[in-house]
Amino acid sequence: MESAKIMNFNEKKKISLYSVGVNLVLSIIKIIGGTISGSAALTADGVHSLSDLAASLSVYAGIIISNKKSKLFPHGLYKVENLVALVSAFAIFFAGYEIAKDVLFGEAEPMKNLLVAVTVIGLTVLITYLYSRWEKTKAIELNSPSLLADAEHIKTDFYTAIVVLVGVLGQYFGYPIIEKLAVVIVIYFIFHSGFEILKEAIKVLLDASLDYDSIEKVKKIVEQNSEVNKIIQITGRNAGSYKFVQLDLDIKTDSLKEAHAIAHQIEDDIKKSMPFVEKVVIHFQ
Repeated sequence: MESAKIMNFNEKKKISLYSVGVNLVLSIIKIIGGTISGSAALTADGVHSLSDLAASLSVYAGIIISNKKSKLFPHGLYKVENLVALVSAFAIFFAGYEIAKDVLFGEAEPMKNLLVAVTVIGLTVLITYLYSRWEKTKAIELNSPSLLADAEHIKTDFYTAIVVLVGVLGQYFGYPIIEKLAVVIVIYFIFHSGFEILKEAIKVLLDASLDYDSIEKVKKIVEQNSEVNKIIQITGRNAGSYKFVQLDLDIKTDSLKEAHAIAHQIEDDIKKSMPFVEKVVIHFQ
């Protein structure tokens, strides 16, 4: 279990550093491309990517801190990941606001070099689409809320790049209204992603119960043990990547020693069958 946790931590740390590198590269090519092409929207998007870079650095810091041990926090600092996810949700909302402000209420600037602008935007679309999909897959695999939030945050850059591309082409061909219509659709998707991350982070921070699927898995594992008369209650909570499970069981024995042995067996069965279960507390009668 401990070696699996270390591998999980190292993998999350590595991926968060990849995100820092991706956002750094994106901000540099956008700002340079915007300066050469004369696209104010592309330059502004490059500046926005610098805020994404700061968000990715906060994800990295959150993963490092969540792995620390402290006597003041005997149950661990795993929820720091959820706090980072919460911050990322507001960063996504801010990204949507910035896009709306710049595109819906900003003034169009004349283009100097369409080819440079389109090339940079094309690279941005490709990088953000592929990386956000890969990071989301890894985040689900590692059960990491902060990496999942970061993947959604980077995906907003994909949407932003499409808006900038549509705007640049619309402006070039004399249809600036196209940019404004596209941004309304994009903002909807951005705010939807932010809301989903915000909702999940708040649920964990307020110790909402485990999801239905996890509770059902625990129930099936416990029911397979012939020494259990009855499941009285199954509860639990999430903290960062990990799950904490609590069981109230009616066990077929009057021996305290045998009851402890059965409880330990059930705990082992749950941890073997379900990844990311940090602790199982069993009360029996």
